[in-house]
Amino acid sequence: MNQVCTQCHKVVEEWNKKCGSCGFHLVMVPDEQLQDQYLKTPSLGALLFTQGWAFGSRLYVWFLISLIPGVGLVALFACLFFGRRWSWKYGGWDSWQQYTQRMKLMDHLGMIWIGVLFTSYLWTRYL
Repeated sequence: MNQVCTQCHKVVEEWNKKCGSCGFHLVMVPDEQLQDQYLKTPSLGALLFTQGWAFGSRLYVWFLISLIPGVGLVALFACLFFGRRWSWKYGGWDSWQQYTQRMKLMDHLGMIWIGVLFTSYLWTRYL
């Protein structure tokens, strides 16, 4: 199986550690290590849109906890730092690809939500 250089996007033979086109050094990391690194990263969607993120990530108990005034802040930080790991472990995903696509979608929805809130604030403030 060949790889694609992350710098110039040329196809590189699997055994090469450098791209023959641009000389970029390719990092060869096992899939399990990449998954572990991804699961340990904080979730932007959980920070920006906790309730929606928890529901979309199939963490329904954390969704309910996030609705409780005062306790919702605990849910925000718990989902921010541990949510990806919990979602992968308890979410019942069919594949890693399905899971990562959902996480990207939830992160984008969080950014859109903040944009809507900010636009609404500006609209009501200055019109």
